[in-house]
Amino acid sequence: MLGRSIYKAQVTAWGDDFIKHFIAVTLCFCFITTLFSGCGKFFAADSSSTPAEPAGGEATNKPIVEYDYNPLTGMDKTEDYPVGQRPVAIMVNNLREALPQSGICDADLIYEMVTEAGITRMMAVYTDYTKVPNVGPVRSARDQFVQFMIPLNAIYVHIGSSIYADNMLNYYNYQNIDGMKLGTTAFYFDEARYRQPKASEHCWYTNAEKIVSGVQKVMEMSQDFSDRGGFDPVFNFYSQSEPNYFPDGGEAVKIAFRFSDYGDALFEYTGSGNYVKSEYDAPQMDENTSTQLEFKNIFLLMTDITLKADGYCTEFDLTQGTGYYFSLGKFEPITWKKGSPLDSLKVYKQDGTELRVNAGKSYIGVIDYDMAGTVAITGAAPEQPVEQPVEQPTA
Repeated sequence: MLGRSIYKAQVTAWGDDFIKHFIAVTLCFCFITTLFSGCGKFFAADSSSTPAEPAGGEATNKPIVEYDYNPLTGMDKTEDYPVGQRPVAIMVNNLREALPQSGICDADLIYEMVTEAGITRMMAVYTDYTKVPNVGPVRSARDQFVQFMIPLNAIYVHIGSSIYADNMLNYYNYQNIDGMKLGTTAFYFDEARYRQPKASEHCWYTNAEKIVSGVQKVMEMSQDFSDRGGFDPVFNFYSQSEPNYFPDGGEAVKIAFRFSDYGDALFEYTGSGNYVKSEYDAPQMDENTSTQLEFKNIFLLMTDITLKADGYCTEFDLTQGTGYYFSLGKFEPITWKKGSPLDSLKVYKQDGTELRVNAGKSYIGVIDYDMAGTVAITGAAPEQPVEQPVEQPTA
């Protein structure tokens, strides 16, 4: 079995292209299955690259609290809602060459952030991992996504990771479903897509059957892992029985912004209650359903984004910042705070009170303050974005 040191050396040398290089060498299911699925335990952590006092399993030991709504969406719980079961968060490729994606329209919550060289990646969160459709292409973990994932206590599904994400997961003893360890136990390779042709790193997928197999395998490898656990609601939601909230900053029938010179986003209000998403000058479609990605709530968060010490991976300041909330064709400026990887995201109105959010699917995009000038809201002239974060309430 490959050692953790070899795996980390590969990640450092290859950066975001490690899957491509790995598969280019192996390029067959049998080898991957033998190499990774047959392993009897996780790779050992490299203590020289992790903090001195690991936090243990506190991130995944949250008590189960029953709500009368889905904590990811605020929607009323359905009869088949999996009470006490952890949600699942899947890393999804978002390169132009990787489109179209699959399974994104079924996600209850999506995060999008820049990774390296201006490209973005998405983290799609689903309530019930036993009902996840075919999702992908699946890609590697980044620590900025890990910091939003941990408070959700989600089962984290990805193929490989940056050294920074890997260290963070090790530090919090957060055991995950990683294709570099589990291979075809939890993922499958789409041969038809590969023959289109698509590069091999754009052809790896997962689904409910594969995730269930991955969960079972990780349970066999570690008694510390469980698919049971609680988590805090994503937002302070209005219930479905309450009237909808209309943000009070003005009209917002079209929202456009850029993550970088490469990545962009466009949301258009349909009048039916949701915004549909486009990118790269085209609707963002789900190959499974041939439908366009849509959301009830759009959050655009702004912060300082720099480069890490390696000069390649991105460093996000996730302590606090400013941004916008969009819903039902309206918008308003907001402030937000987070803090440590264990802390949940909190959003506030301009008067400092916590924002209440309409029930429904949400999109959270995080951009650099340097990109604030690219934000265009059609329907009303937005207030000028605050250049620097303001101090937030502690409640």
